[in-house]
Amino acid sequence: MKKIIFTTALTGLLSLSFTANQDLILAQPPKVTQTQNTIIAVTKVGLGKICPGMSEQQVRSILGKPISSKTQFSEGVGDNIRTLQYSNISISLVPYVNKPKNFFVYHFVTRSPKFPTPTGVKIGDSQSQVIKLYGKPYISKEGKITFLGYIVGSQDSAAAFTFRIEAGRVTQIEYSEQLT
Repeated sequence: MKKIIFTTALTGLLSLSFTANQDLILAQPPKVTQTQNTIIAVTKVGLGKICPGMSEQQVRSILGKPISSKTQFSEGVGDNIRTLQYSNISISLVPYVNKPKNFFVYHFVTRSPKFPTPTGVKIGDSQSQVIKLYGKPYISKEGKITFLGYIVGSQDSAAAFTFRIEAGRVTQIEYSEQLT
């Protein structure tokens, strides 16, 4: 049962391909390889000095002023989401429950080697290096693109750390928590 919940949650966090068919848009889920998945500690998740749950003030202290900052209401989340865009990393934040003016990191993504993970994986590293350092992943494929996904924290967690692989090399690193 937990494996089904995990597969559903992680598939939802990973990208989906969309195909337009006249006026109808159909979601085509990625091809998935079922494996015994590795759960990783939140201490193994991050990009450079940026990590999940970090406050907006901490992010700005580390990275400085963003190129852009956009706050907008999300119907799905039922609250505001703030996105800080820097030249090599995008960070999304949501407000703390009892402190609506204070935001914390729930999502980040990069395509730059300037932001290694806490274990040292960076853009350009091999797929085998990711697996060596993080363990056996949840594997999803969309055409020639492979996604290596890891549950963060616990089996019941709805957070994922994902490595996009093209031609055997890491081209994107992303962390995302499912917000409800």
